[in-house]
Amino acid sequence: MGICTCATDCITQPQLKLETITQNIQTCHDAAKQTITLCTSTISTGDKLVTTGESIKESLIGAVTDLDAESFAVIADLMDGDMAREAKELAASMRTHSNKCMELSMSMVKSLEDSVDALPDAIESYIENKAQQSITDELSTEERGLATNIDEDVKELSTCIDAIENLKLMTAIQSGSNAFTAIASKSEICRKIFGIIRKFANSITTITEAILALDVSAVISKVKDMLKAIGLCRYIKQFAEGCKGLMEKIVSLFEGTAGKLSLLWKALSSAKDRMAESLMDVIEAQSSCERAGEKMNKLRSSTDGMERQLNPESSLTLLKSFNHNRFGDSINAAREIDDEMMGAKSKMEQAANAIQQEYNSLPPMITDGISDTVDDDDDVDLAKTRIASMESELNDMEESIDTIKSADSLQAGKVLYDEVSNLPQKIDACQDMIEICRNCASKGKLSIDSFLGKWSLETAVSQIQQMCRLVSTSVFMKEVVVHIQRILRVMSRLLDELSKRVKSVANQAHQFLNESGVESRVESMIDSAGDAVADKLGSMIGKFNF
Repeated sequence: MGICTCATDCITQPQLKLETITQNIQTCHDAAKQTITLCTSTISTGDKLVTTGESIKESLIGAVTDLDAESFAVIADLMDGDMAREAKELAASMRTHSNKCMELSMSMVKSLEDSVDALPDAIESYIENKAQQSITDELSTEERGLATNIDEDVKELSTCIDAIENLKLMTAIQSGSNAFTAIASKSEICRKIFGIIRKFANSITTITEAILALDVSAVISKVKDMLKAIGLCRYIKQFAEGCKGLMEKIVSLFEGTAGKLSLLWKALSSAKDRMAESLMDVIEAQSSCERAGEKMNKLRSSTDGMERQLNPESSLTLLKSFNHNRFGDSINAAREIDDEMMGAKSKMEQAANAIQQEYNSLPPMITDGISDTVDDDDDVDLAKTRIASMESELNDMEESIDTIKSADSLQAGKVLYDEVSNLPQKIDACQDMIEICRNCASKGKLSIDSFLGKWSLETAVSQIQQMCRLVSTSVFMKEVVVHIQRILRVMSRLLDELSKRVKSVANQAHQFLNESGVESRVESMIDSAGDAVADKLGSMIGKFNF
């Protein structure tokens, strides 16, 4: 379809301002040339952004494919490093270029529309009706698809932004990967859009150059080309607006993704460092428990058979040969065990306090939905039951010791004998408690080893819980150590009281025998009639004042 048949006559109409039209076309031409330069630069920036986005995505996927605690710092550095900063700057640059491109397109549209306004009304009306259709018919299928799908692309980016804003530990890997996939793919769309804009700007430049080369009176003969240029300018504006919307979302997504992922992986990296630093404390706690267990053998050996020498029916030879140093050895062994267990408790508490502080500092995106309460194992429940029952026995034992101090000699001797006879049972209980503590330290080490090991989506929550498990184990171990200390304290009191009583009896016996002159005769008689002497001495010992 051509222009109206009166076009030639319109040229001579007074309202036709050919010089104004020419000036406006020159303005459009200059803006188109700037647009070409801008698009060429932006396409190069887009290529870099697509490549950088893909590199970050591939690096992220590579890091999480074989994920372990050592990868945390690598990913954090990736989100905070030079590549990420470069991508952010590239995205911001494309956003700026989109804004500039919009300004230039609006300038081109305005200058051409001002040219149309200067035309006779009949021609102006014709151009307004046909301008958009003319260029639409020349768009390729891909170009039309880009134009119509921009809103969907923006929605897809908005979905990614929402996922990042609500980032959780379980979704971090997938959301991060999706975000950088979207950044790369939508940056590629923007790059293509700028390619289309450059193509359109080139066409506008060609058209305007041709028009400007004509005599002023011949400009009107290029109305059809002006019609096409107006359509191109309007599409440039539409594409630039779409690209601006995309780049706004890309920049927001990138900033949100890099910021959130950096925060998450830095926090995990810090937690990894704290767990690794605490490992030595836990190992030392385990070693202290092992040494305490070995020293229990010394305590057991030094107290072995004491009850036999307190038996009223035991022979005088056993009483006289009683090794008083055994009391000191036993009490010293108990003190050494106490020191070892105090050291073990201190080391576990030191590790647990550091890990608890680190856990408390983790961002909510990591800890939300994770319970910091750890269910007790069956052996923990059994140990707590054992401790409760032992508390009653220890209370009885302390009452017995008080009785020994205040009772008469016969009653004191009987109570002493009964309590010393029960020492092996208490030592066995103490040994079991020390083994429980050693197991606690061992579990603490397993928790740290697990945290420092391989990670996956399926195990991430469980491995974070290892921090809570170690703290819970330390709290329980503290309870057990306190109980061990009480056992050792009560046993030491008993041994100290026993030492005093036996030493007193031995001195009185020795003095009595010396003064009576019986000692030498008894010793010779014991060789041939030990049992008979034992019967006699049994009644004599009753005379001693305990």
